[in-house]
Amino acid sequence: MSKRPEKAWTVQRALAFAHARLAAAGVAAPEREARRLLSLAALDPAPALSPGERLSPLVRRRFRLLVEGRARRVPLDLLQGWTGFLDFEVKVVPGVFIPRPETEELAEQAIALARRLPASPLALDLGTGSGVLALALARARPDIRVIAVDVSPRALACAAWNAKTLGVSGRIEFRRSDWFSAVPERFHLIVSNPPYVAREELEGLPAEVREHEPRLALDGGPGGLSALYHILREAPRHLHSGGWVLLEIGHGQGAPLIRFAREQAGLVETTVERDLAGKERFLKARCR
Repeated sequence: MSKRPEKAWTVQRALAFAHARLAAAGVAAPEREARRLLSLAALDPAPALSPGERLSPLVRRRFRLLVEGRARRVPLDLLQGWTGFLDFEVKVVPGVFIPRPETEELAEQAIALARRLPASPLALDLGTGSGVLALALARARPDIRVIAVDVSPRALACAAWNAKTLGVSGRIEFRRSDWFSAVPERFHLIVSNPPYVAREELEGLPAEVREHEPRLALDGGPGGLSALYHILREAPRHLHSGGWVLLEIGHGQGAPLIRFAREQAGLVETTVERDLAGKERFLKARCR
C-alpha cells in the first residue's frame, strides 16, 4: 500500500500545532510565543502570516525544532542566541545568565553614577555574565575603563565576544576572579547583579530559570544574602574615597542590607530604590 502524502503545513496549521504543544508544556502566552517562533524560523522579524500560506520544508523543520525546544522550557533568548539590552543586542549562550529588564534599570542607574565620576574613572563589574553592565558603562562614557570579572570562563568568553562586536573591547578588561580574589585595584564605581535568590526558593522558580540558567548565578544562599553581604563587606577596600557600590537585590532584602552596609561595612548614603514594578531592587552606597 502506498504511503499517504503528508498534509502540507500552512501558517494556520503550524501555529495551531505550536499553540497546542506550548500550552500543554505550560508555556505562558502560547499563541504569542508560537508567532514569535515562526518569525524566528522564517528568519524574518515580521513574516507575512497569511493563514493559507505554505511553509517551506526548511522553515517547517526549523519551526518544529524551535517549538520542541520551547516546550522543554528553553528560554526564547537561548533559542535565538541573542537578547536585547538597553539600545544594543548581546549574544547569549547556555550556561551564561540571561540579563533581565530589571538589570537594564540597574545599568541606567550605573550610567547616571558614572557620569558624575571624575575624569578617566575606573569601574568594576562583579560577576559580569554576558557583560551587559560593563558594555553599558563603556558605551555611555568614552573615558571610562572597566574591569569585568567572573568565575566562569564561558561567561568571560561570551562577554568578550559581545565587547568586540560592539567595539568597546579596548576599554574593558575581562578577568577571571571569584568576586574580588583577583582584583587588587581601587575603583570609583563597583556595580554587580549578584545571585540573590534564596536557596530555599530555587525549586519554585519558573522552569526556564530553574532548569536553564546557571545555578551559580541564582543561588544567594540562605535568604539570598550571602553574595550581597560579601560584596558589601569587601567593597570599601576596593573603592576610592567617595566611590560608589551599586547592587541589584531581591525584594525584602533592603533593610538587612542597609543595616549591614552601615554597621559592618562603614558605608554611607545607603539607599534602596524600587524597580518599575514597585519592588525593592537596587542598593546604592558610598565609601567615606
